[in-house]
Amino acid sequence: MKKNIAVIYGGQSAEHSISLKSAEFILKSLDQTEYTPYAIGIEKESGLWYLQPKITFPLEINTAPENLVSLLPDHKLYHVHTKAVSDAIDVVFPILHGPNGEDGTLQGLLQLIGLPFVGANCLGSAISMDKDVSKRLLHEAGIPIAPFKTLRSHELETVNTMEILNDIGLPCFVKPANMGSSYGISKVKRAEELQAALVLAFKYDRKVLIEAAIVGRELECAVMGNDFPIATNPCEIKVTRDYYDFTAKYDDNGGTEFIVPAVIEPAVQEKLKAIVLKAYFCLDCRGMARVDCFLTKDGTVYINELNTIPGFTAMSMYPRMWQDSGVEGPALVQKLIDYAFEAFDRQQNLLV
Repeated sequence: MKKNIAVIYGGQSAEHSISLKSAEFILKSLDQTEYTPYAIGIEKESGLWYLQPKITFPLEINTAPENLVSLLPDHKLYHVHTKAVSDAIDVVFPILHGPNGEDGTLQGLLQLIGLPFVGANCLGSAISMDKDVSKRLLHEAGIPIAPFKTLRSHELETVNTMEILNDIGLPCFVKPANMGSSYGISKVKRAEELQAALVLAFKYDRKVLIEAAIVGRELECAVMGNDFPIATNPCEIKVTRDYYDFTAKYDDNGGTEFIVPAVIEPAVQEKLKAIVLKAYFCLDCRGMARVDCFLTKDGTVYINELNTIPGFTAMSMYPRMWQDSGVEGPALVQKLIDYAFEAFDRQQNLLV
């Protein structure tokens, strides 16, 4: 029998528009002989859920009142306007980037009602999303990271930022702790630029990182799996802009060169993949993640961050790296769904 899959996208995040493009990839890649797709868009301002009556591309969110739905504990969708109830959802593919979707909030809801879903669980999602917490755990595990300091919004008026800069050095990056797609990030080259960078970052989060800039090759690895994950060969990102910002990531004219796979000596490549998988386990990931890292001239691999719901846009590296490894879009999406059911079955077999 065909399974009902809910692809949930949009969300109340600055990355809302990226989510719509990623959801397109997922919906187009689904084997509709195996799955009946339910496209559920979360409206950015209200956070309300809307089931799309017809899936068309480019994907949007039709917020007509008759499309408003809520998810019931028995996995069915309640249609608010007509008070009708749909067939039960069998599995969810959350493709929301950033807060209120990638940070464990949605994952916690799905765990509570016992619904299988693609990607990391509540804990893995939350700690991977929070750059402050994830970097502390990576450091504790002996995984190299860039030196950083964390500021909270209430400290902004009293903290001695010059002391921080003396410790971190210039240039450095200022970034929100819980945001992706380079929103709110600034590269600070002079001390007088720091205040404006902090003000910008605090618009997106209550916690902000001041992080040393690592001089090295910028690399990414795609990881997939639960207990026995595998990593692709890394890709390299070369930017003509000052750093890998939003335009460089998502604009075809951003001047970014993606080298898939990166040209790296086999021994160094295996070392990098081993560190990537160590980081994946350290942050309690499952299902999938894109791991961003740096490789310096002395051969040190620094982990930058893990994205538990990586982008699936036309320029996104996660599907491109798997394609280079021989896993095309439909096969990739199917594998990720399989891992969702595997993780769910394993959890159901635990004693409670």
